[in-house]
Amino acid sequence: MWKKQHLLAVALCAGALSTLGMGCELIASVDRSRIPGDVGPDDGCSDGTKNNEETDVDCGGSVCPQCDNAKACTAAGDCTSGFCADEVCCDTACDADCDACTAALKASGEDGTCGPSKAETACGEATCSEGVETSRGTCDGESVECAPGEEKECEEFACDPKANACFTECMEDAHCAKCHECGADGACALAAAGTDGLGCDEGQACDAAGECKPANGVECTEASECASGLCVDGVCCNAACDSACMACNVEGSEGTCSNVPLGSEDGTDCSEANVCDGKGACKLAAGEDCTTNEQCASDKCLPTLFTCDAIPTP
Repeated sequence: MWKKQHLLAVALCAGALSTLGMGCELIASVDRSRIPGDVGPDDGCSDGTKNNEETDVDCGGSVCPQCDNAKACTAAGDCTSGFCADEVCCDTACDADCDACTAALKASGEDGTCGPSKAETACGEATCSEGVETSRGTCDGESVECAPGEEKECEEFACDPKANACFTECMEDAHCAKCHECGADGACALAAAGTDGLGCDEGQACDAAGECKPANGVECTEASECASGLCVDGVCCNAACDSACMACNVEGSEGTCSNVPLGSEDGTDCSEANVCDGKGACKLAAGEDCTTNEQCASDKCLPTLFTCDAIPTP
């Protein structure tokens, strides 16, 4: 009754002359929420329509009550279960590699209940590491585990960290596998034996098979130890260095085949009456009999004594 009387008063007030007063201000100030049977302004959470900030009809969002399972959501707070998966309220977190909470994504079952994803659903992420590309995995439709993807060797190329896949052409050496160089045609090719860098650590170099081994100048006992494939005078060497008065362990030039210093012997190849001339040849030592300057390591045959002159000291 009170509500009907109030509405009548409002109608009378609206039709009255403003000069009559009639307590219109008092009627306008009445709190409608205190009138029996009057629920006041509608908050949109019971109108059967998805509007305002609702995530589903009359539920979710910042104003309406939380949604039941299978209703749409954007965050866990939208759901009575406290779980939002695949954009629906779910009975569990449903966050394994191969599970889902909608009928469209599951092998079987309805929305709102977590279960295994459909068979052949892609899962995981593609990766590429140490020259091996691994594609995304797949679900089997029965378990929630992600089966590993297929592996592919990058071969002469390196991994592209941005694409998580093998490079298929190169623009610089870094796009190539270890001990490979980038050519002008965009293809990677094996570097020459003894080439340093290209993925090898300090003190190492590339061998002819694309692996890193001790570089020239590093001590060795066998040729197979060295990137160059040559072990000479106890060090890895850039050449066979098997001529008299040539050595690979000359101080300051270790690893590079060089002339044995002037006046030095070279083992059985140049010893006793002979010494090295510092130019890669074995010649007569000082005091040895000679007939021409060319015979002497000192490059001087004394004219009256016909013996090789002493080698000048540096």
